Amino acid sequence: MLSARLEGGEIVCLDDASQDDTGNVLSAAAGNNAAVRVIRHDQNQGIAAAFSRLFRESKGTHIYLTGGDGQWPASNLGVLLDQWAQTGDDLIIGVRRNRHLVYGPWRTMLSYGFNALGFFITGFNGRDINGIKLGRREIFIEPVKSRSFFAEIERLQKALRHGYRVSHAPVVFCQRAQGKGQGARLKNITDTLKDFLKHLTR
Repeated sequence: MLSARLEGGEIVCLDDASQDDTGNVLSAAAGNNAAVRVIRHDQNQGIAAAFSRLFRESKGTHIYLTGGDGQWPASNLGVLLDQWAQTGDDLIIGVRRNRHLVYGPWRTMLSYGFNALGFFITGFNGRDINGIKLGRREIFIEPVKSRSFFAEIERLQKALRHGYRVSHAPVVFCQRAQGKGQGARLKNITDTLKDFLKHLTR
């Protein structure tokens, strides 16, 4: 995640209790650069908690949320910044138009199903709600109750209710070079559905 400040920017990285050498790699990359901060969790807390921690730790007026798994080229930030400069929108969602070429049929179906769930809740065609984003910090730090991927839908709903302007921009999405994605794990799917049902009763 990059949190942009008026005088420049900062890069905030979170190691969510990785079992590999991620922590050391991040520390080495940060070096003595004060604009790069590395945060570590002693125990894995999951994606929603990790995102919330990153958002709270950020110091800028705007946040660029991206993944560190190599599937999101750094050039995507320029695309979202260009759209922000042109429109001044409060939140810009990066849309992976080629996701069907990167994902298999099952993961593609889950992705479109998640966006359909978002449309059902918000009435807004988010198109890629779980994608990378650039937006005002206050949108990201808005408290949410969900602890699964559904937190992104809940956060979008709150942004729309507050009258923030939301738009999309096409971004590049690549094949994973190494490691295995966890988004399609059964636990993530069931946790998302549980949060969806809880949200309907609030």
